[in-house]
Amino acid sequence: MSDLPHKTSAVRDTPASGRAGRYVRWLGWPRTLSGRLALILVVGMLATQLVTGTVWFDARYGRVAEVPVRTGGARIADAVKLFDVVPVTERAALMARLHAAGIDVRPIDAPAPAHAMEHFSDDLFDGVLRAQLGPDHPFVARPVVLYDDASEPLTLATLLRAHAPTAHLAADVKLRDGQWLSVAVVAGQAGLDLRPGAAFADYFVRIYLMRILAVVLIAVVAVRIALRPLARLSAAADRLGRDIHSPPLDETGPAEVQRAAQTFNAMQRSLIDAMQARTAFLASVSHDLRSPLTRLRLRAETLAEPKQRERFRHDLMEMEAMIAASLDHVRGVPSGEALRDVDIDALLRAVAEDARETGGDVRVREQSTAGGAGLVRGYPRTLRRCLQNLVDNAVRYAGGCRLSANLSPQGTHLEIVVDDRGPGIPEAALAAAVEPFVRAGAARRDMPAADAATLTPDMQEISEGVDGVGLGLAIARTIAQAHDGTLMLSNRPGGGLRAVLSLPIDGPDAS
Repeated sequence: MSDLPHKTSAVRDTPASGRAGRYVRWLGWPRTLSGRLALILVVGMLATQLVTGTVWFDARYGRVAEVPVRTGGARIADAVKLFDVVPVTERAALMARLHAAGIDVRPIDAPAPAHAMEHFSDDLFDGVLRAQLGPDHPFVARPVVLYDDASEPLTLATLLRAHAPTAHLAADVKLRDGQWLSVAVVAGQAGLDLRPGAAFADYFVRIYLMRILAVVLIAVVAVRIALRPLARLSAAADRLGRDIHSPPLDETGPAEVQRAAQTFNAMQRSLIDAMQARTAFLASVSHDLRSPLTRLRLRAETLAEPKQRERFRHDLMEMEAMIAASLDHVRGVPSGEALRDVDIDALLRAVAEDARETGGDVRVREQSTAGGAGLVRGYPRTLRRCLQNLVDNAVRYAGGCRLSANLSPQGTHLEIVVDDRGPGIPEAALAAAVEPFVRAGAARRDMPAADAATLTPDMQEISEGVDGVGLGLAIARTIAQAHDGTLMLSNRPGGGLRAVLSLPIDGPDAS
């Protein structure tokens, strides 16, 4: 356990969001990979749809043009047939009468050059004239031009809201006597309403909304299936952080997933081997040192001067404590220990009784867990070790403490509180307090001069006069993290330290 007596707070890992990250969130960029892939698919589909929307425009354009092209083409053919049967001297009068009826006819010397047919309406117009006029009347049909209700050329926007678009039709036709005529007519929808609201709904609901929903659904399902191995890898990494002996990943699936799983499992085996080698090394050193330490202890007893003998004893005890604490820290949470329901109230009483037997003033507050909610899922032996470290820390620096356990406000965690009335520690030494092998004196020496000057006499005495290894609180924090819990430390008003061990009632996540 760390020999720093008290800490205001444990170190919290708070990720700093960079400027780029803030911009990404502001723009609505999803935080999950599945969300990002789905968004990319949807945006890509929309971009493609904007291009392919021209196909719908052509189809709609042709539908709007069909009625006026058929009726207008028939009127042009009827007018041409009239000119075939009337005498040449009466053609001028016929042109005037047809003009009054909305058909413009004028004689020309030669037809205009032929134009490429761009729309379905052009093909339809050419077919109507060919069917109505027959092979005796060569003709050159001009492109069909559609106009909206305001007599403006039809666009995508006006195509969606026009009720009765008109078609301007023109063709150069050769009569049987060889005379060329230019015939033009404006034809409407023959009294039909094209229902622009229905066209708008058809375009945006069926073409865009339905496709977006279908793409989103397919993208979400497909992306989740594709990223499922990544989720397993993330869960395995989380388990590895809590328990290095967690089961290895299943090395099945696509080739990329197999390689990732094999690499992860190889890393886990390397970590296990490294930890086992370290533990074996320290155990060997500990075993090899026990015989010399025993001989030194026996020789110390032969010293005639009591003061010198006591100093030898103190040094030997400190060496043994350092060896035992180092091994304890290296071992961490035993891999073979099973999760069980732990009675925290009973555990607090047992730890307090052990501390009192060694002279500590440790008490458990009555009804610490109201309603009897004192059970949590955890590793019993390691939890006891964690509480013993916290209590030993309080006894060492304050002579004793008070223990209690209460449900968190959310009801999901049990909070074990260790309160003492020791001298506390300076704020500047708190961050290093829970690090392994950090002792009070060392932390104080590393403080800025201005912070060191704020130490009270009690703090100075504690930081300079108490021996230790500096592993107790580090071990306690490691055990808390192995239970998906936290260890928070803070100075109490009026002096003393409060250590809060928060443990999930349902135990660590086993997924």
